[in-house]
Amino acid sequence: ITAMKKFLAFLMMAALIMTAFYSCKDDDDDDDNEVKASLIKTINFSADWNRAVSGYEFFYNANGLVTNFNRTYASEPDGAFVYDYTTAGKLKITKDGDEYNTYDINSGNLIIKEPWSDTEWSAYEYDANGYCTKVYEHWDGVDHLKYEMVITNGNIVKMTTYDDDGTTAKRIKEFTYTTGDNVNNIQQANVTDSDWKPVGGYYGKASKKLLDYFEYWDPRENPIEKRKSTLTYEFDAKNRPSKVTKTLYDMSTEVWDYTYYENE
Repeated sequence: ITAMKKFLAFLMMAALIMTAFYSCKDDDDDDDNEVKASLIKTINFSADWNRAVSGYEFFYNANGLVTNFNRTYASEPDGAFVYDYTTAGKLKITKDGDEYNTYDINSGNLIIKEPWSDTEWSAYEYDANGYCTKVYEHWDGVDHLKYEMVITNGNIVKMTTYDDDGTTAKRIKEFTYTTGDNVNNIQQANVTDSDWKPVGGYYGKASKKLLDYFEYWDPRENPIEKRKSTLTYEFDAKNRPSKVTKTLYDMSTEVWDYTYYENE
C-alpha cells in the first residue's frame, strides 16, 4: 500500500510539473504573438484618383518625438521637414530650411494653436487623457467651432463638422472599430487632412482600436443619405498593419503602406 501511495504521489507531481511546463509555454507563445508598440518609419499613400505615391520617412529622438521627415511624391523629393523644440511651448517646423510654421504646444507636446497669420489660426482642445475633443477656427476676431469629437472607451466614435457659423452641423462621422489593438498609434480618425501631421501624436491620441468602418452624412439633408467607407488590413510578420486599404462608398480605394522601426 505504501508503495502504491508513493507511486500515486509521483504521478501527481509529474502531472503538476507538466501543467506548469505547458502553462509557461503558453505564456511564452502569448508573448511571441503580442504586438509590441513600434514607431512608424515610413508611410506610402496612393489612391484610385491619384496613382502617384506620396511617401514619408520619419526619424525620432530618444523620447519618441519626431525630429524630421522626408517627403517624396512620385519617387521625387518633395520636402525635407525638420522639427525644432528649443523654444519652450513652441514647435517650429522648417521645410527645406525655410519656416513652414511655428505651433503653440502644451506640456504634453500637443498642438494647441496652429497659426495661419497674425490674426487667424486653428485652436485645439484635449481631454484629460490627451484625446482631441474640439477644434476652433479663429477669424474675424471670433472663435468658430469647427470639429467636435466624442470619445468612448479610448476610441473616437463620433466627429461632427460645423459650418462657418460654428453652430450648424454640416457633416457627422460615426466610427466603428475592430477588436484589434492599435498599439502602433496609427491615426485613422483625426481632424487633419494630412498623412504626416498626426504622426507622433501632436494632435492627440489615436483611438485604441483599429478602425473597421465609418459612416458619414449631412444632417441638413432630408432624407438623410449615409455613406460608408470600410477598411481592410494586411499585417507584417510581427502582426503590425503593413497595408491598410480604405474602400469608399463608390468602391474607389485609398491605400496606406506602413513600415516600422524594430524594437531592440
